[in-house]
Amino acid sequence: MKAAAVTDRYQMASPESRVIEPNSLIALLALGQVAMWTLAPAISHISPPLDVVESYMWGREWVIATYKHPSMPGWALEASYLITGAYGWPAYLVSQLFIAASFIFVFLLGRDLMGPERAAAGTLLLTGITYYAWWTTEFKHNIAETPFWAGLPWLLWRAVERRSVTWWVLAGTLAGVGMYARLTVGLLMVTASVWMLVDPRARRSLATPGPWIGLAVFLVLCIPLARWLIANDFLPLAYASSRSGHAQNAGRFILQTVVNLSGMVVMLAVAGLLTFRRRGQLAATTLSSIRVPAERRAFTLLFIFTFVPVALAIAGALITGGGLKTGWGNSLFGLVGLLAILLTSHRFTRRSLNTIAAAAAICLLIVPICYALVIGIGPRFNGMVTRVHWPQREISQRMEAIWTRDIGRPLRIVTGDSWVAGLAGLTAKDRPSILDNGDLKLSPWIAPARIDAEGMLVVWDARSKGPPEALRDVLASYAIKEEHFAWPRSKNRGNLVIRYVEIPPKQPRQ
Repeated sequence: MKAAAVTDRYQMASPESRVIEPNSLIALLALGQVAMWTLAPAISHISPPLDVVESYMWGREWVIATYKHPSMPGWALEASYLITGAYGWPAYLVSQLFIAASFIFVFLLGRDLMGPERAAAGTLLLTGITYYAWWTTEFKHNIAETPFWAGLPWLLWRAVERRSVTWWVLAGTLAGVGMYARLTVGLLMVTASVWMLVDPRARRSLATPGPWIGLAVFLVLCIPLARWLIANDFLPLAYASSRSGHAQNAGRFILQTVVNLSGMVVMLAVAGLLTFRRRGQLAATTLSSIRVPAERRAFTLLFIFTFVPVALAIAGALITGGGLKTGWGNSLFGLVGLLAILLTSHRFTRRSLNTIAAAAAICLLIVPICYALVIGIGPRFNGMVTRVHWPQREISQRMEAIWTRDIGRPLRIVTGDSWVAGLAGLTAKDRPSILDNGDLKLSPWIAPARIDAEGMLVVWDARSKGPPEALRDVLASYAIKEEHFAWPRSKNRGNLVIRYVEIPPKQPRQ
């Protein structure tokens, strides 16, 4: 029996209870997400966030990967620049397009598992999770991989249910492309393998050609990335290892995850899907409600794809002594809304869906407005600034003008502190390359001969300890200068001081 066939008992028959059909609800959700969460940062940010600036600078090099991650975010942002000719707001739009795609995949999976109404409710619940709201204003690898974590379970379910090689090829393609978003998509592949071994129908499919053809497609797509990793000494893995030591411990990660999911719990309660009459009644009732075999399979899939990756990440952190990043929740919890609705299906009615839809609409309206107010006018009252408050365009324009005046050449390379160098190079008309932290190993698109031919501008924040260690010997024979910039929207904070060194080309102009 298909899961969708057992959903009639959850449909309310009265015509007046039907306000908007589920497909339209998800279309409105996607449009609202894109519109509101593109507009909120576009009107409140002065500078793009850190990871956005990095990806913009890397994207113009069109490399397969960088020392941190594979390069899909950079490709997407460079494409957005080539299409629009603008920096800033296109990055916020791209981020929301990835999130909207995730919502659509979640709905498609839920529709196959439990029917359109409950699928729509489970998808709408994601608006109550901060991972899909406040966190989405900075397009980073966590955001880029999110559609793949939502899409692969759907494609695998379809491949198993329809016994079609086409769906297996699509699953392998999506997984292979996803590896270029972030290497942690490999953890998704491990999770998918667990589900295929646990689910009886999926396990039987392993005796057919489909899964192996899909795996072959995945491996072929990964070849360029694997070759890059080998040629570059697996730099992203070394970076991940170094970053894990600065992340939070497992206990704090779990606590922050609960906080980030709390809005969804409130939405469930408002919709009347949670009750706490007697101790233990909630858990007993929800689990006992899954009586239909098809729904037990749906529960298994949702449970595995939600909790196995989390368990593996926590176990890995405990074993290695590393840490966990809260932002990983962007990809890990895309299916938790569906799981919550499945567990509360015994209480679910059309009225529940209408209530959840209304709550989602409120979230999509109020939360972005609050974000814009906090980021946009907050510094005027508390004097606190974040990276998005830096005067990026002024830094870029002034530093390029200084270089052109003093050196008389186009600005082709910026280096120093990677954040400040990115700000200086982002909107410069000559679109310079970045030499991350002055380290040629981290920026293979720059060779010593290129530095000799083009020179480079070295910039850093005066409040820091100085230029990167890799540059200090080089800078010893050059004069250090500085420029002062006023902090926008922040009174009585003093000036932002950028120190810089101009290293002219060694080769004369041809």
